[in-house]
Amino acid sequence: MEQNNKKRKVVIGVLIGLGIGILLMAALLVGFIILFFTGGPKQVTKNADEYEAAMHKYTTEVVGKVHTGFFTFPETVPASAFESAEGPEFYFSYQDTWDDPTCEVYLKCHYSDDDYAKEIDRLANSEFTLGEPGKEVTHKLEYEDSARFIHPVYKAIDCDNHSYEYAMDLGNNEIAYIYTSFKSTPMSLKSIPTEYLPDDFTESLSKNTYGNGGYNVYAVEKTDEYTNLDYGNRFE
Repeated sequence: MEQNNKKRKVVIGVLIGLGIGILLMAALLVGFIILFFTGGPKQVTKNADEYEAAMHKYTTEVVGKVHTGFFTFPETVPASAFESAEGPEFYFSYQDTWDDPTCEVYLKCHYSDDDYAKEIDRLANSEFTLGEPGKEVTHKLEYEDSARFIHPVYKAIDCDNHSYEYAMDLGNNEIAYIYTSFKSTPMSLKSIPTEYLPDDFTESLSKNTYGNGGYNVYAVEKTDEYTNLDYGNRFE
């Protein structure tokens, strides 16, 4: 009788051990699946002093880097923006989610008269040459002053590849720079003010596919079946 009790305890112990092992394996599998699809925790930068370093990092160094050249964004934040009473607002959120990264980038600057004029001139007149040698194409940012946006914008991406990128001229020497990728509703954004989004933001992205995208300054070849993109690199 005592021997049977010992055997029973051994069997129960083995079963418990197997059960714990199975639960641990299941937890590891679930964790791996979550990590695979979400890319782990978001990487967030908020310090405007780190603007150039962040833009360089996520366009040149990070695997699964962002799908933009940030042509609407300034290469550097001028001193006058730091000298203003508000100081520059900066938010860079990156998550290497499955297939494509999910991003939110927001910069808002209050410039001196001179720096503001220079920046508006850059947005209005800069030309960007992309593509392979012999197949280069030259694009400019697309200007839009319509009811879609609360203020005029200079667009690099207008609802293409599930993304938006534009600079918004707020007037009074202020400019806001915005990039979203795979952020489909205003509620999914942490820093970009809702009023700075196009009024069809959610609707346009819900209908967006790789084949019916809108304007994209990075497009070097576009057909009915596919689009070739070249993001260049202004932050090398």
